[in-house]
Amino acid sequence: MQNPGILWQQYGRWIGLGLLLLVANLALLLVSKANAAGLAFELWAYLLFDVMLLLPLWLLLGRLEHYQQQQQEIAALSAQLDALMQQAHLPLSQQDSLSSKLTLLQQNQQAQARREQEIRHLVRVQGLIDHDLAIGNRIYFESKLQHYLNDPQEVSSGALFLIQVSHPEMYLELPLQVQRLAGCAELLTQLCAHLPQTVLARIADNDLAVLLPGLTQKDAETMGDRMASILSRSSYFADYLDFDVLHIGYVIYQQGQAPYQLMAEADMALKTAQLQGPNAAYGFYPNHKPKIKGSVWWRTELSNALKEQRLILSFQPVFSWEQHDVIQHEVLVRLHSSEGDKLNAAVFLPMAANCGLTQAIDQYVLLKAAKLCQLENFGNNRCSVNLAVETLLSKDWLQWLGEMLAQEQIQSRQFALEVDEYHLQKNYRKLKPVLAHLQQQGFALIIDHVGLSIEPCPYLDELKVDAIKLHPSVVRHLDLQLEQQLFVRGLISCNTNKGVRVIATGVESLKEWQVLQKLGVSGAQGYYFSQPLSQIIPQDQPH
Repeated sequence: MQNPGILWQQYGRWIGLGLLLLVANLALLLVSKANAAGLAFELWAYLLFDVMLLLPLWLLLGRLEHYQQQQQEIAALSAQLDALMQQAHLPLSQQDSLSSKLTLLQQNQQAQARREQEIRHLVRVQGLIDHDLAIGNRIYFESKLQHYLNDPQEVSSGALFLIQVSHPEMYLELPLQVQRLAGCAELLTQLCAHLPQTVLARIADNDLAVLLPGLTQKDAETMGDRMASILSRSSYFADYLDFDVLHIGYVIYQQGQAPYQLMAEADMALKTAQLQGPNAAYGFYPNHKPKIKGSVWWRTELSNALKEQRLILSFQPVFSWEQHDVIQHEVLVRLHSSEGDKLNAAVFLPMAANCGLTQAIDQYVLLKAAKLCQLENFGNNRCSVNLAVETLLSKDWLQWLGEMLAQEQIQSRQFALEVDEYHLQKNYRKLKPVLAHLQQQGFALIIDHVGLSIEPCPYLDELKVDAIKLHPSVVRHLDLQLEQQLFVRGLISCNTNKGVRVIATGVESLKEWQVLQKLGVSGAQGYYFSQPLSQIIPQDQPH
């Protein structure tokens, strides 16, 4: 038997009108005087009376039913809002209106979003930043130094500067000391702004370190003198009683040196500078000087290399510990020089940028990789190609790429485009629409060299990033660096919810790989797995 409440809810309007009409007709019948002549009149009167009574009542009951439905929906919405506010631990009052509840809930969501952004930033820099100066600390610096001294993909030489600030006042307050160091760090950042790979850190209470990969001996001499002159004359030392403000020791390094040996040489140069007099800069140089070539030689060499196809491609596989297979390959390029040397990209690409040949080289690499993929029919295998910012921002290159896609000489599904995080941060406003357009065309986006910079960047919230690649300096000796493990764990935690994979690069030992697996990386590449190969490894093949 059907529930009376449900029956009334479905047919209540009809039942109510019927009862009301019956009562009204009975009342009219009792009042009237029934006779044979007046029977037709009374029936006509009944009908007219029923219509006049029924129509407004029907409309009124319809409005009442609609009003009841609205009240029920409002009550349900209010209950849902109350439940959400209770889950969010927000203050709840029955006197609050729906609009005030919605406003409070929206404000809470906005506050949570801000907190999440702050947490991501704190996790990213925890253990790697000097919180007084907002630059890298000693752990951060040592990991970067280790990387540049050992990674063959980086430039083979550079300069290391140690800057020691003196505080002659006996009872100088700590905040003033920090203020002076912060001022020096700010000036050093400005002095080295034109060098994109600069590493700046605080390595002791009064000591700053600057690592400048690729800096030549002549440029190091000039830089040392500029640092000493500009820093010592800055307003941060205007109240000094003694003109002797700071000293700078620097050394030219070559890859293969041990970090402790290089730091010892730089410290010796610093001590020598202190013996030279006030605000002195002193440097040590290696006996073996690298070959120095001028811009004319490089322009000719690179132009001929493009014509003669002396740019050699190799492929470094990225392995997934979950899939036990190769998930993609990174395209690496070397220059077979006219003198018989095989030069890494870190050596000749800066020269290509100076000569305006970066775009031509990027087009060559992308097109040659595409032909290799199509020739061997590698199926689902995907290659990632590093592209320079100058190339991405070139309208000519974008037009060329569109033509290659239209002619099917390049298939976007076979490629992921890698962008250096440092350059993405510096050129984000210009790069954002370009990268979004490339993603619409089918290219995946990978952010490379993550971890070199400790500055936050909004790209993960605004772009559909397929993966981020940890810089090798973050991975090096990860099994011994708890701070670096915290950094990697934080990156993975922040990016997993966004569907962004975290890939480690530069893996060289089993211990590093075991720690990375425990932390939850999606994949890794490096000499532990494979040397760069002359061809792509097909998926589901033994390797």
